[in-house]
Amino acid sequence: MVDWTGASTLSVRSALVAGLAGFLTRPCCVLPAVLALGGTSSAALTHSVVAHRPLFLAASVVLLAGSLWMNVRWQTRPFNKWLAVVAAAASFGFAAAPDWTSSIW
Repeated sequence: MVDWTGASTLSVRSALVAGLAGFLTRPCCVLPAVLALGGTSSAALTHSVVAHRPLFLAASVVLLAGSLWMNVRWQTRPFNKWLAVVAAAASFGFAAAPDWTSSIW
């Protein structure tokens, strides 16, 4: 006779772990919901990190440059290379000059 109690406990545990893992893989959906339930808004978070804007801008330049370098180096089609250059320039322009870009919209 097979003892199925261990198998059912294992399946319940694995289902709970799978559900938790699926829940945690969506931080774009979970984090705003948790912050909203906690009473924190994105405006409050923006206000708290505005003092560190030059650091974040420098990090974004490094990440954009790395992304652009990898994309231009590994892409074989010229259109994709130009698209990467234009997207990187636009991203940097929007980040570096928020006052100028806010007048566009």
